[in-house]
Formats: sequence, C-alpha cells, structure tokens
Amino acid sequence: MPVGRQDLIKLVATKANKSAKESTEFVNATLEAIRESLEHGETVRLVGFGVFSVKETAESVRVNPQTREKITVPARNRVKFAAGKELTDAVAKVKMSPAKPAAKGKK
Repeated sequence: MPVGRQDLIKLVATKANKSAKESTEFVNATLEAIRESLEHGETVRLVGFGVFSVKETAESVRVNPQTREKITVPARNRVKFAAGKELTDAVAKVKMSPAKPAAKGKK
C-alpha cells in the first residue's frame, strides 16, 4: 500500500513525538528544500538514504507505436535518485507480497 504525504506526516509525528501541525511543517519544508535545491541544479545527498540529482537527457528521435510516425523528443532535465547503502540493505530484507495482475484496459 503506498504511503502518501499525509501518511508520512503521521509517521513523522509519531516517531518524533511531535504534533501533526509541527510534522506537517517539517515534512513540507524538507520536500520544498529538496525541490529548490534540484531547481538550482544542486545535488541533495542524504547519507544512508540516497542522492537526488538532476540529469540532462539528450534530444532523441522516437517512433509513435500507433502511427509509426517519427517524433523528436526534446532534451530536458529529469530527477534522478540513487538509493544509499543503508536504504538498499533495508529494502533487500523486505518480503514483497505477490504482485497483483495489472488491470486490463477497456476495449
């Protein structure tokens, strides 16, 4: 089950023994600081957790699978995340439940 922003705020409030309001301010400020750093092209390194960085992708030519028409995809910046060793090790121990079959699209 995915953890959303409000779930994260509740977890932080519980772990830090703080109010939901204080935790909301802390989580929002942290995410905003990461976003602003990335907007300035800076790398955000959280030791033991991971590294957020900006990667520039080159312009490329792709093919539309429906029309077989060639499309030029412009160069752009993307966010890259590389998990740190402690996070990678912690996740390696997690037992995943069997994946649910993908929902079939309407025809």
